[in-house]
Amino acid sequence: MPNVLKFQRCQQRKSGPSLSRPTPFNIWATTAALVAQVEALQIQTTEDLRRAIFILDLANISIRLIIRQTDMDEIARTTLMTQAGRIGQLIEAVRKEAPHLF
Repeated sequence: MPNVLKFQRCQQRKSGPSLSRPTPFNIWATTAALVAQVEALQIQTTEDLRRAIFILDLANISIRLIIRQTDMDEIARTTLMTQAGRIGQLIEAVRKEAPHLF
């Protein structure tokens, strides 16, 4: 006799603003926590280095999200995007220098 699984029906989602959409503040807090993890790492192995680069990459992506979602003047936006771009370049440079890590 075959097993029969009964699934509960999903309830219709109410229209309106999503409660799960991250706010710039939430993204910033998560980014700060990610960077703090890298600062706490005692990099001794290649796995530690991989993890640090991965975390910094996530932090950089988060920073770019904040820039896009936050109203700010053009000078601040340009400055932050330039810094995020530089972080991305440094991450890519590490990936090129040590491709065996990735």
